[in-house]
Amino acid sequence: MSDRKPSHPADGGAARSRTGYALMAGLLSAMMLGGTIPIPLYVLYQARMGFGHLTITVVFAVYAIGTLLALLFFGGLSDHIGRKRVLVGAIALAAASTGVFLVATDVPTLVVARVLSGFAAGLATGTATAAIAELHPRGDHRAAAVVASGVNMIGLGLGPLLAGVLAQYAPAPLHTVFWVYLGVTAAALVGLSLIPETAAQRDGVVSLRPNVSVPASVRRVLAGAALAIFAAFSLLGLFSSLVPSFLRGTLGIHNLAVIGAVSFLIFATGATSQAAFSRLAGRVSVGSGLVLLLVGLAGLELALFTEVLWLFLVGTVLSGAAVGLVFRGGLGEINRVVAPARRASVISMFFVAAYLGMAAPVVLIGLLSQTMELVVASAFIAGVVALIGLAALAVVLRTFGASATPGPTAPALAAVRPAPVGGAVHADARRDPRVPAGVRPDQNQKANDAR
Repeated sequence: MSDRKPSHPADGGAARSRTGYALMAGLLSAMMLGGTIPIPLYVLYQARMGFGHLTITVVFAVYAIGTLLALLFFGGLSDHIGRKRVLVGAIALAAASTGVFLVATDVPTLVVARVLSGFAAGLATGTATAAIAELHPRGDHRAAAVVASGVNMIGLGLGPLLAGVLAQYAPAPLHTVFWVYLGVTAAALVGLSLIPETAAQRDGVVSLRPNVSVPASVRRVLAGAALAIFAAFSLLGLFSSLVPSFLRGTLGIHNLAVIGAVSFLIFATGATSQAAFSRLAGRVSVGSGLVLLLVGLAGLELALFTEVLWLFLVGTVLSGAAVGLVFRGGLGEINRVVAPARRASVISMFFVAAYLGMAAPVVLIGLLSQTMELVVASAFIAGVVALIGLAALAVVLRTFGASATPGPTAPALAAVRPAPVGGAVHADARRDPRVPAGVRPDQNQKANDAR
């Protein structure tokens, strides 16, 4: 029996596609939420387990390692076995990670929990993003990219907000949020059961070789998108590593709900900018986002040196808007130029660049802070991110908008092939032998009518 199924089920119609579209967006947001829950909790783990800033760096970085392993080895798996099967595995891993957090009493256990969480996010990101594009009722890839990148950012922001509020005002600050998230994973599994499968050409092949192949026709576009998202997520990583130390250590703000809310602000602004500028072409969106990224970086660094909260918040808003524009524009351009059969694997490469960017500044800050002040280390990293952003801008301006949207398949092309001209007759054409070569049938009919 063939494992191939249509992208949209015949028995569900557009209404089922709309339901599946909304549920898949919610599922992606829920999976992203789990990855950022620990951000405001690190200070509590630090106090309880007695580790320093370098250990926080390691715990943060292993999340990205888990994500990258999933993206590299399993990024295109859903193209072969189906989106839903891969997402079931992602939800199961997210629940397992949450269980490990609930029993964590030492650093090695935290590391295991973060690796599992990262692996779950890596399985979910490319798979759910591809499914959202395929479930859009009108097949509008630009609108699907806005939704996918928007719910991704909202989920990333809700994690620290939820954790901060529950840690500050609910009992058991290191446990309550994880019990709540276990409920979220259960709801995600129920929602997934209501979503139609969208991978149309599944062959059942499972390979553990790293999935790094990209169609030659889209490599230049992916290079620009990858550089841009690397710079944007580097800014996110830099921000995430600075928020707790700046608010708690420099400004003396110890309310975990406030720390979570400030972390949420950059992600919420990113989601808002995507919705507000959803009609921008990918080239304009990413280009303007990269310019805004430079301004946001400057604002954040100036706030660190002057120790001014309002300037830090302004830099946060500008940075969030920049990340949103880059994320949405890059993903939209990839959706536009990549054929559906390769969409999940190419999107996974996009997210590989994103998570490499998120991890890199955190690791560097952890290492550099051993020999220099945190503010100086952050300024150095901000300069590197700015240079990468400028390089990305140059590539994007040259490559985005240059590639054509994938055309129909060969059979479809045959069905719409234009009428032959100048005597070249298609094999399927039925030409009247009385019509001279080089004369179109409509011209011959007009001649007969004239007689």
